[in-house]
Order: sequence, then C-alpha cells, then structure tokens
Amino acid sequence: MRTRFVAPRIVLVLAILVPCAGIVSAHGKDIPETLQEAEHALYRADYDHAAALAQGYLRDHPQALAAQILLARVEIAQGHYEPALEALEMVLKHDPADPDVLYYLEWLSRLMSQMEFRHLFQVAPDSARAHQIKGEAYESQSMLDLAEGEYVAALKTDPQRLDVLDALGDLKRRQFRFDEAIDYYSRAREEEPDDYTSTYGLGAAYLLKRDLPRAVRLLKLAAAIEPETPAARLALGDALLQAGHADAAVGELDAAVSLAPDMRQAYVLLARAYRILGRTEDANAALRRSQELNTEEIELREKPLGSEERPQR
Repeated sequence: MRTRFVAPRIVLVLAILVPCAGIVSAHGKDIPETLQEAEHALYRADYDHAAALAQGYLRDHPQALAAQILLARVEIAQGHYEPALEALEMVLKHDPADPDVLYYLEWLSRLMSQMEFRHLFQVAPDSARAHQIKGEAYESQSMLDLAEGEYVAALKTDPQRLDVLDALGDLKRRQFRFDEAIDYYSRAREEEPDDYTSTYGLGAAYLLKRDLPRAVRLLKLAAAIEPETPAARLALGDALLQAGHADAAVGELDAAVSLAPDMRQAYVLLARAYRILGRTEDANAALRRSQELNTEEIELREKPLGSEERPQR
C-alpha cells in the first residue's frame, strides 16, 4: 500500500494558549492579578477584554514583558500573526534570553511556516519546492525511500536545483551508497564550485571510500570555503592522518576542537596523531579529554527525561 504524504498540519492556536493550573511565568514568579484576569479572558476567547487589561497594565508598567507577551498571544489567537511576530521580536530586543518570548516565537514561527507550506501545496503541488519539502519531511521520519522519490521528482522539475542535489548526495552517503552520492555532489559542484555542502560531502564520500588524495583535496577546499566549520576540519584531519600526514592532521584537529570543544571524535584522532608523532603526554591528555566527554554524554543520556523542560505556564 502506498504511503500517503500528509502535509505539515497547522498547529492549533490552543496548543500555544492553554496553560496549566496555577499561572506562573517561566521565571517561576507569580503573574500579577490583572494579567491573570487577562489570561483567563484570553482562554474564554474574550480577546477585547484580554487586550484591554494587558494594555491597562502596560500603561502603569511600561516595561512589563509579560503584558507585552500576552498582547502578542491575543493577536495570535485572532490570527493576526504578523503583528504578533513584531511584538514578540520587540520583547526579544529587551530580553534576548526570556524563555517565554522564545517559547512563543518558536511556536509562531512554526505556525507561519506551516501555513506557507499549506498554501504552496495548494497552488503548486507539483513544483520542485513542494516535492523538496515533502522529501525533507519524509527524511526527518527516516522514510528514506519516499524521501528519495520526492527529491528525484523535484529534480525532474528543476534538474539544476543545488539544494536538492545536495540533499540527495547526503541521503546516499547516509545509506553508504557512495558512488551515487559522489554523482549527486559532483553535479551540484558543476552548478556551484564554491558550494560548501557538495564540496564537503564529496570529500567525505571519497574519505569513506578511502580515496585519500581526492578526499584531502576536496576537504581542504571545503575548509577554505567555510573555515569556521568544525566538521570540515575534523574530516580533513582524519583524511590527513589516514594519508600518513600526522603533523598536518594535528593542525586541523586542533582547529576543530577550538571551534567545537566538545567534539569527542577529534580528541580520539588527536590522541592517535600524537602517538604517531611520539608526543605521548599530549596523546594521553587528548585521550583523557575524550573519555571525559564520553562520560558526560552517558550521564546526559541517563538523565531523567524532562528534568530540563521549560516550566509550564
């Protein structure tokens, strides 16, 4: 039976608005009584009253972020998404780390993007972009055959679409079908030689095939295109190490850990390179750091689920 694609469903506004009993802010502080009354009006869909109460509170407390966020939620509930987005972004300027505004911004951004997707599927269901979005949705659910089918359909509509060629290359590389990955990445690089994704992907595919000269050349190009990307430095260090260039590998792996200090694999490779170079003390230090990161990863996985969840409102 053919699996039917279900377009991303519009997120119900109630999912954003319904709180738990006992209204508190994400900071754990009680919300003032006026704003509690405004929230209850919002849940009753009495939007005018909710807005009036929040606006009245703001007149007396112009810096009250909770009131500004509540007004944005009133806009969301009425389908006024652009004004709500503007309001939340204004709050974010005052407090970039406020968990409430970040929470509602994430929901609103997702809601607006899903609405755009739905419109796209209605007006251009066979467009390259529509097939690409379906492919990404399938891939996120590990339905790789269906994802591939949608990406291929996108290429039939637009054979030179760079991001789809890269997506197919990544998909094939994940499946260890390196020759097919190399074909897609090469086609992408023909369209844009300075494309980081296809250059890195091509180098990584050659590395996995142990074609080290090509891997080193392409990964050097990728690192030059995006010098602040730790993945390219890690892969280049790995390729250099396998090619017998331990000293050069150390330079790339050092760059990787400076960019991503918790990159455990880089420390493992560094320990190996240091041992080849006879730097036993450095090798032991790198190995210890790798083991520390491994322990931290295990502890994080074993941590009770929800121990760091956002407090509900």
